[in-house]
Amino acid sequence: MASVVHIFCSDTARTGKTLLARVFADLSSLRREGNPIIFDTDISGNGIINYFPEKTSLIDLSMVADQVRMFDTIMQLHDPNGPSVNKGPGAGKKNNQSGVINSAAGSDFVVDVAASDLGRFFEMFNDIGFERGAAEARLDVRIYYLVNWSLKSLQRTEQIRSFLKSSDFFAVRNMGIQAFSFTPAPHEADLVPEIDISLFLKALSPSVFGLVNEKEFSFARFASGEYTEIKTRANREIWNFLEGIYNQTSLPARGSVTS
Repeated sequence: MASVVHIFCSDTARTGKTLLARVFADLSSLRREGNPIIFDTDISGNGIINYFPEKTSLIDLSMVADQVRMFDTIMQLHDPNGPSVNKGPGAGKKNNQSGVINSAAGSDFVVDVAASDLGRFFEMFNDIGFERGAAEARLDVRIYYLVNWSLKSLQRTEQIRSFLKSSDFFAVRNMGIQAFSFTPAPHEADLVPEIDISLFLKALSPSVFGLVNEKEFSFARFASGEYTEIKTRANREIWNFLEGIYNQTSLPARGSVTS
């Protein structure tokens, strides 16, 4: 079973990026025991680490050591026949609440990239040839870019999509965000790239949105039927939300860039 690297990013904060990353992190945990390994570049501690503190390493992308640690861990642990990695107690404690990356080989990965780190992340991604190395290792890289419906965001989406060669790219539109329509000014019309939206995130009602954003809520436990106390309407709404994501992102083990 090929390892998958799910990378979640946006040029704008508060687009639903971490919510989507949580869905994939939770559902990846049902795919393999100990899954996934999670990296969070929001060093303020307000990202996905709030929901998976035991599985998440905080990565400060301004530090070369953290950059190396993240990409090296992915390349080492994707191979089901490769070694496990244990950085040891106290290794990089500021980057991980436990200070330990300790997982079996053959893991999947979730990378939650802070909006402020977008440029730095993809600069490294290109500089170290990560995509080429991942393709040679048959590591499945999938990038989910949450588009903020503005000229700048659309242009940034196209810029990142255009340099990818072997990764799968999903332009994501969150229908729960009200500012999802964009009408360019006359002088901007020729500057607007054509973006194919690969994934539409269904809007959640305020009550269900509040429920799934509680730190104790787990999409994996929900999918396993553990939340018997959730009312029928809310239950159906969450299932529809998850099914929409699954139906729009299901891919074979390897694929090409989504156009």
